[in-house]
Amino acid sequence: MSSEGGHRDVVRRQFGKQAARWEQYLSYLDSQDVVEWISGHLELRPHFSVLDVATGTGLLARAIAPHVHSVVGLDATPEMLDAGRKQARADVLGNVVFEEGEAEHLPYPDEAFDLVTSRIAMHHFPDPLGPAREMARVRRPGGHVAIIDITSSDNAEVAAAHNRLERLRDPSHTRAMHLDELRQIAEATGLEIVRTSGADVELNVEKWMDLTNTGPEVRVAIRQAMEDELAGGTPTGMRPSLKEGELVFFHAWVILVGRKPSID
Repeated sequence: MSSEGGHRDVVRRQFGKQAARWEQYLSYLDSQDVVEWISGHLELRPHFSVLDVATGTGLLARAIAPHVHSVVGLDATPEMLDAGRKQARADVLGNVVFEEGEAEHLPYPDEAFDLVTSRIAMHHFPDPLGPAREMARVRRPGGHVAIIDITSSDNAEVAAAHNRLERLRDPSHTRAMHLDELRQIAEATGLEIVRTSGADVELNVEKWMDLTNTGPEVRVAIRQAMEDELAGGTPTGMRPSLKEGELVFFHAWVILVGRKPSID
């Protein structure tokens, strides 16, 4: 089995387990303010055909749907797609479809979509350049590709500590990149970066670990690393603090929008 194939199996197992809890926890993972922050940078138009890559349960796809002609939410995890279909029916969204597929090999022809998005997924890909190239390939000339992801510190040691804790909690995590790395990946696909925006998203440590059903020993290790930092120890890159007696931390999110140049 290839390393890519092996990691893909890890992703499917992890998100298959999370699917039943995903919608329950989205209220803190992605508040309405966060969703609106993302949507506000996408320049949505009523005629748009949109592809949301690694859609999960389709949170972004469903938020986009009322403002565009159609949305395809693509993901490799059937359980996530089933949850997304169920919620789309509950929301009476008739212009969203969910399809199984791999971000590294998008099952669509060149220049098939007006907008291509990917939300909080790049840090799960072993080689994020592959999915980024595919996203650019299926985007029509003159349109945009939007990558939304968590980022790490530009300090290599701090970034390594951050990613170590992320992988302890979720083995499907590969590496959160610094903004400059994400920018380089987008530019390597031929995209022209036209807009970036960042935001800090506060997360409750226990709820964050509940989502992945993190085991007791790993919970202790993650808590200890954050508590040690609070006591003046080694930085984790997650900026922990206490809020009303509970341990919280911050994810640094970024939206990076690239334009596919028009053909003269």
